[in-house]
Amino acid sequence: MLDAREESELFLTRLFAKSYRVIKSLNAYYLKELGYQDFKVGHVMVMMNLKEEGITAAEIAKKVHVSKQAISKLVHELAEKGFLLNLKHPEDLRATLINTTQEGEKFLEALHQCRQKVDLELSQIIGTDNLGQIRTAMEKMLLHYEANPYLDAESESFANSKL
Repeated sequence: MLDAREESELFLTRLFAKSYRVIKSLNAYYLKELGYQDFKVGHVMVMMNLKEEGITAAEIAKKVHVSKQAISKLVHELAEKGFLLNLKHPEDLRATLINTTQEGEKFLEALHQCRQKVDLELSQIIGTDNLGQIRTAMEKMLLHYEANPYLDAESESFANSKL
């Protein structure tokens, strides 16, 4: 029989958490290779949720379940790095629209390259079919649970936490 410590290594939540750390580290490694350093997961979340026509910090916050204050701080950091612009909102004078710059577009392309490298590396380890099955299973699970309104209430403390 496995002792409690060994058994805890098999919990699905533990496997998800460890897998997340591995993928996050691989992306950071590949981004660093391309000259992008000091990027937080939150920076990537903001960049991945931009729209061509612009988006507000409140819209991003709602989409990624993080506080508006945390998103605003990340947007400010990305603007200082030259990746984002804040423009006046044409309809709401209190809001600003967040848009990407040319440097921001280059970063998004680099991130896409990194993700392809991570997928390739993982498929070399576990096989393309297995990687596809994991992706399909996770997408199905997320679609199911994201449709449940109780999850938003449960994650409220996370949504208000700092990144």
